[in-house]
Amino acid sequence: MERMKRMSKRSTFLLAVLMFLFAALPAGLIQAAEESKTSTVQWDSQNTTTLNLGGSPAQLKVWNVTESDKEDVTQKAAWISGDSSILKVDKGLITPVSKGQIKVVATYEQQTVSTTITVKSPYSKLQIDPSGPLNLVVGGDSKKLIVQGTLTAGGTEKVSDVEWTSTNPSVATVEDGLVRPLAKGMTYIKASKDELKAQTIVYVRSSSQALILSPSASQSVFLGSSPIQVNATDVNLTGGKTDVTSTAEWTSSNPLVATVEQGKISPMDAGNSVITVSYHGLSKTVKVSVLPTIEKLISSKASLSLETGSKTALPSISAYLVNGAKKAVQSDVKWSLSNESVVKIADGKLVAVSPGSATLTATLGAIKLDIPVTVQYKVLKLTASEKKYVLVAGQEVSVPTVKAQMAGGGTLDVTNQVSWVGTTAAVTVGNGKVKAVSGGNSGIKAMYLNKYVKVPVIVEGTISTLTPSLSSADMNLKGSQSVKVIGAYTDGKKVTLSNKVKWTTSNASVVIVKGSAIKAVGIGTATITGTYQNKSFNIEIKVTPKLLKLVLSNKNLKLPNGSSQVLSVNAVYDTGAITNVTSSAVWTSSMPSIVQVSGGQVKALAYGNSSIKVVFNGKTVATSVRVLK
Repeated sequence: MERMKRMSKRSTFLLAVLMFLFAALPAGLIQAAEESKTSTVQWDSQNTTTLNLGGSPAQLKVWNVTESDKEDVTQKAAWISGDSSILKVDKGLITPVSKGQIKVVATYEQQTVSTTITVKSPYSKLQIDPSGPLNLVVGGDSKKLIVQGTLTAGGTEKVSDVEWTSTNPSVATVEDGLVRPLAKGMTYIKASKDELKAQTIVYVRSSSQALILSPSASQSVFLGSSPIQVNATDVNLTGGKTDVTSTAEWTSSNPLVATVEQGKISPMDAGNSVITVSYHGLSKTVKVSVLPTIEKLISSKASLSLETGSKTALPSISAYLVNGAKKAVQSDVKWSLSNESVVKIADGKLVAVSPGSATLTATLGAIKLDIPVTVQYKVLKLTASEKKYVLVAGQEVSVPTVKAQMAGGGTLDVTNQVSWVGTTAAVTVGNGKVKAVSGGNSGIKAMYLNKYVKVPVIVEGTISTLTPSLSSADMNLKGSQSVKVIGAYTDGKKVTLSNKVKWTTSNASVVIVKGSAIKAVGIGTATITGTYQNKSFNIEIKVTPKLLKLVLSNKNLKLPNGSSQVLSVNAVYDTGAITNVTSSAVWTSSMPSIVQVSGGQVKALAYGNSSIKVVFNGKTVATSVRVLK
């Protein structure tokens, strides 16, 4: 592009010369001059054709030559430079301006001569000294660079009037060869002159390895409260620390909310701002929240119960502001404890140390909130007074008593401290009551500290009638009698409820019930009552000893004809009791014509053989009788 501009200027220059000649001389005079010319205009043979940029001007000369003489007409001639941006000419004195090649024209008495002048750099190349790479540090000293030029004639010299540039001025700037480090990074420093260029690389490093803020966490401050002081500490490359609070650069992203000067943050209006501190290429930020005045604090937990060795998250804290808004301020509050031998704060959690009481205090500005904390021995397990509930939809009963077995020994009634939940929507639990909502298997769960106990809840349909398989029974001691109970729902469906019925006995020393079996444990009578869904029935039970055998007083009788003998029979029971049942037993003779028997009285009537059988309560005993002649 530059070359085209120069060619255009030269063309314009030649056209101007021609127009000048034709305009100044009438055609007849030109022709007459050509016919009568006796002199010529010539260049001096010693004229230079090459100039170095930055060098001294050179003098061109022109002569008017006749057949007999020549005259120096340099001062009389009219001089024109084809491009004054490359070469200036004044009465033959040529001054180089920039690199290039240009024609110079001299005119004297209508004669024109021209020559080509070359303007070039005196240097073949440029080199920055020092050659680099340069290692600088943010906040450190600037570095002076110079440019050495290699002369075309040999040797080197310092180059002046150099144009300096930095490819990344945010990292380092350069002015008249002086490089100033600004921020961590890399840039190229370039030098140019006479279309020759040189460059060197510059590395800018931080003189610090860390910038530490104290406090470093997000800060909350209330309108009208005192400023917050944040301090900045520089850690250099060898680990040394220096307080740079007053020398670091501090800025606020939102000065309408908070301003900052040398680490002192002043609240100005409600809102949020980010405070940035910069030092030697390192930056750190602190978030600042400016809050309206707080009226009170509230906690997600009114009190805390912990067991020794356990950990729990700090409760969530919210604040009610003067403008009526509620704001979560969990990250803004400061925590303290009244007794760290009982509980302490570690890694943002409450850690139970030993049994006792303490007060956890949340502080935000001038507002404080106290939360009671109780630490007990570790709970080993929870037990409920009820193993299972069977309810009808709509039925409501009291929750069971819950006791905690403690690691330190003993038990603790925690019924009023546990939290209850229903395991399904079939039941609800609250205010000390369990309520059946809909049919199905469900349960309730009591939670205390890190333990829980579950109590199954079965919600059934409504039973209209209960029908036992027996209404009374005679039983022997140690005997067992199964009872089947059929229940009829209000919709007509039937179900076996033998194992679901709640059994009671009027005399547990006579009869008890296990499952659906009645057990006779003593002699006597008792009434068994079965209850289910407020329906009940009775079964009358009589328990007697079990008859083991009958024993006759004599056996294998031999009687003379016409004689008689009295026999007795005893009943032997499983209790060991022996009872004379002679009069109650049934006596029979196999041959009444030979032997007659009644109430134990045996009579021999005729010669022959017979047998006597005695029956009592299902037991039988017999003996033979022989009547002699």
